[in-house]
Formats: sequence, structure tokens, C-alpha cells
Amino acid sequence: MKQPKKLTRQNKILLEKVGLNPEEWINLLEDNLYLHIVRKNSDKRVVKIIDKKKGDIIGGN
Repeated sequence: MKQPKKLTRQNKILLEKVGLNPEEWINLLEDNLYLHIVRKNSDKRVVKIIDKKKGDIIGGN
């Protein structure tokens, strides 16, 4: 598994639009359609998937 990366400015704007705090999340995987993010400081691994086109959270735990 790849190491998570810092969020870009566009990613931060998308997270704010969805209602999440960008300072609490890091980029796990990104492609043209989806952004997979992981919570930074959590005992459990929390992953969310965001649809970039619609600007909605579509999956995750």
C-alpha cells in the first residue's frame, strides 16, 4: 500500500465543500473521478471516498 500524501489546494477546497475539515484528512489515493482520504489521528482507520464531479461523499466507513 502506498503512503498517504498531503492534500493539494483543490483537494482542500473539495473537502470544505463536502463539509469535512481538511486539516484532519490526508490523501490515500486519487484518480480522475474519486478522492480517497484517510483520517490523520485516529485509533481506527477511517477512509472516505469523495466523487470529484458531484462533490459528494459516496463511500467509506
